Amino acid sequence: MAQAEEKKKQDHMGQNVPFRATGTEGPESVPPSLLKVVMKPIATVGESYQYPPVNWAALLSPLMRLNFGEEIQQLCLEIMVTQAQSSQNVAALLGMWVMPPLIHGLSLNIKKYLLLSVPSWIKHVSDEQIVGFVESLMVTVFKAASPLYKPELCPSALQGLSQAMKQPSPAYHLWSLLSKATGKIFDLLPNKIRRNDLELYISVAKCLSEMTDDEANRVAQITENSLEKAAFVRLYLISQGRFPLMGLTDVLSVAIRHHEKDTLAWMILHSLYQARIVSHANTGVLKRMEWLLELMGYIRNVAYQSASVQNVALNEALDFLLLIFATAVVAWADHAAPLLLGLSASWLPWHQENGPAGPASRFLGRSPLHRVTVQEAVTLLPSSMPLLLQKEPWKEQTQKFIDWLFSIMESPKEGLSAKSRDLLKGITSVLYAHPVLSVLQNSILAYVGS
Repeated sequence: MAQAEEKKKQDHMGQNVPFRATGTEGPESVPPSLLKVVMKPIATVGESYQYPPVNWAALLSPLMRLNFGEEIQQLCLEIMVTQAQSSQNVAALLGMWVMPPLIHGLSLNIKKYLLLSVPSWIKHVSDEQIVGFVESLMVTVFKAASPLYKPELCPSALQGLSQAMKQPSPAYHLWSLLSKATGKIFDLLPNKIRRNDLELYISVAKCLSEMTDDEANRVAQITENSLEKAAFVRLYLISQGRFPLMGLTDVLSVAIRHHEKDTLAWMILHSLYQARIVSHANTGVLKRMEWLLELMGYIRNVAYQSASVQNVALNEALDFLLLIFATAVVAWADHAAPLLLGLSASWLPWHQENGPAGPASRFLGRSPLHRVTVQEAVTLLPSSMPLLLQKEPWKEQTQKFIDWLFSIMESPKEGLSAKSRDLLKGITSVLYAHPVLSVLQNSILAYVGS
């Protein structure tokens, strides 16, 4: 009785003769449209249900190989993906189709599905098959020089990779493979970030966030050739609280020698503002204040040449570091100035920004508008400084800020450019006139009048 009932279920799943006949008779006898009617509900139910033992390989393998069209192939693969955890024969069949040569014969839509569904099936196929999939599809779609280069699949590849890396307790070999894939993809991405590709870099950063700090730092090493993309992914992780703010030191130590300093300053400005908005232990006000005081100390050491900077003029280095100081103060003093500068809680508004025409406008942080934004942060610094220092807990550090301003202005003249010296004098003048900081008026007046 039980056997008869089970046979009845299986006959119902296959709609008896038509479904089974398709594997031997082909689309000439059974129209793909009829087959779709049968398979669609099976695939849909399978998303949330594990079917009883069925020889899926015998049913699906012929359908994959015969010319039933893309829709039938996709439905077959959807069934394989959802049933692989409970059926060894379907897992084996799936493993054959996710590696060369069979995977290269699949349509773009099916490849996209396989990339997005990686977390669902990656633990159920063999190591060799996983390696084949990662190397022949997941990574290869990023290789511009390869005939398999498919930029339209890149977002799906990174989405599937990041979700796979979130799986709990992955085997060591699997984790190692996914980490290496992240590193290879990072290396293949261009250093200059096209605005249209911004989401790819954010997705890479999300993959890095699943790694340990040491692993992530090894992948996103900051070098002259990878500075912009490495800086961006690190700044993204800092803005989300995944990396501590002190990690900015590594970025600045290389950025100070970079010829496109305004580009990096624009990225840092956005990262610092987003760090203020995100609620995380690493981005709290005390952590931000600690980092800014650390930056001020570093600037003082550079000004007095107790900290050396290589391959860049001293006044140029100080101009850049004071620019970063300005971006931090403006980003954290209030909300009006950041809004005036067009800052946002997300990077994605810049993804489709309508900026001025020209080659530079296609790249993040390089358009004329972005450069103006950075320079406006310097313009807003004198008015933002008192707003920051009248708030707790910044107010308690006011004397340190004043002493620091004086020490920088008294540094050797050859180090501080005229524009930076004028900027610092402007700040002290504004602080003197601000009623909340009147307790410091005597010391400020003494210096300004000297």
